[in-house]
Amino acid sequence: MNWIVHICLAYFILSFIIPDTQKYLLPIALFSIILDLDHIPGMIRELFLNKKEREELIKRPRKHMNLVRSAVQEPIGILTILVLLGLLYFFEVKHILILIAALAILIHWIIDFLFVSTMPLKPIDRRKSVKLFFGKETLQHKLTVRIIVTLISIALFLIVYL
Repeated sequence: MNWIVHICLAYFILSFIIPDTQKYLLPIALFSIILDLDHIPGMIRELFLNKKEREELIKRPRKHMNLVRSAVQEPIGILTILVLLGLLYFFEVKHILILIAALAILIHWIIDFLFVSTMPLKPIDRRKSVKLFFGKETLQHKLTVRIIVTLISIALFLIVYL
């Protein structure tokens, strides 16, 4: 899913958990999209692919997912991050930013799990992918879902922000 959805939905959900959410907008935005930074190396590699290789990625979405998405965004990576944040909290680093980071990262993963294909066993198994909702993989269907979810996310953000 796109950054707008991740930020808006995380802010919306966290507004019910964290008091004075408006003053934490920047950290919420940062931790909402931090998982997607793993896409950057794959996107850079994608720039240097020839036409035939790019066409192959379009035909085989799983191959594209392997190029741009690392194990950090899969259950094993999320669990590792959340355990590390939990340990910080357990050892008396009880700062609001730890809570924001943990919740925003978890919300990011749930959104991706609901709306895009995930590879729950990556890096062990790069072949098995799971798509919970919106099973069609056509480009038109993906765009329609993303536009609708983005508009709903913006509306929910505006409701709690304003």
